[in-house]
Amino acid sequence: MQGEYAIEESYNVENITSNPLIQKLIGASVGHEEGFMRVQPSGFIYPTVMQQYIDRIKKFEVKDDDIWICTFPKCGTTWTQEMVWCLMNNLDFDKSKQIDLDIRTIFLEWKGLLSPGRTSSIADQIDLAAALPSPRIIKTHLPFTMLPDQIRTRAKTPKLVHVVRNSRDTCVSMFHHWKLLDGFVGEFELWSELFYEGLSAYCSPFFKHVETYYLSNYPNMLFLKYEDMKKDLKKSATKTASFVGKEFSDTDMDRLVDHLSFKNFVKNPSLNKKRHVKHAEDFGSSKPVEGKGFIRKGQVGDWVNHFSPEMSEKFLKKEDELFESTGLRL
Repeated sequence: MQGEYAIEESYNVENITSNPLIQKLIGASVGHEEGFMRVQPSGFIYPTVMQQYIDRIKKFEVKDDDIWICTFPKCGTTWTQEMVWCLMNNLDFDKSKQIDLDIRTIFLEWKGLLSPGRTSSIADQIDLAAALPSPRIIKTHLPFTMLPDQIRTRAKTPKLVHVVRNSRDTCVSMFHHWKLLDGFVGEFELWSELFYEGLSAYCSPFFKHVETYYLSNYPNMLFLKYEDMKKDLKKSATKTASFVGKEFSDTDMDRLVDHLSFKNFVKNPSLNKKRHVKHAEDFGSSKPVEGKGFIRKGQVGDWVNHFSPEMSEKFLKKEDELFESTGLRL
């Protein structure tokens, strides 16, 4: 990660719309005709509209008592957001059910991931995040190398909660996400190639994204694994509570685990993002499947139903390289 700690005055942007794989992505999707760019020097890709927001995020005023939920897409972000919010708000499940999660916690770069026409009705998320009462809970899919300067320089040291997931399950989940919200009609073979090559829509490359957090040496970060949360949510929630400075009884933690269970998550309108699916459908992007939504399966190991042995082996080699550089085994 040479150069990771250099804080540039501004980012350099390389338009990669002409890349043959990106052309295939655009041709198989809805609403991304404006193309994609690579943000240098860190090398992550985003829709070109993101250029309007990256420098504003770079200069965003951070607070020491912020809590930032930092993940690659489809790694348990929504689950973690709700867990952290409940811990910080005395397990107020009634309020949680009444107010949409995207209002209680702000997705900082949301407007930079979608076409301007699709986000015209969405408020400026950077302004909303700035106006949140402390302690603020902010969600981002940005790599560590694109977080606000004040975090990267340690001028401010908010709490960061990073969640990671098996690369193949992440790829599968993002494939269904892109089908549901961006009208993707390509086969999984194309999607897995895009993901492997670090060209899967936004925030890619996945492996480099994870690496930026594990090699950051940031002093105030909690690392969670999606698979550990699935195996023992109570243990992960207790660990998170300790990290954010909260303590609850054993009974209360059982109540939190029940609130966060898949069966309750799916039917909770403040969490299941049905309005996002409806918005995408109205825009012409969504390809709804009966019984499927933003919260799809929440399973570990679903990749076996999608991956060819050859592509699985390629992903495993990438995971081995990640282990060699970070000591993290996905």
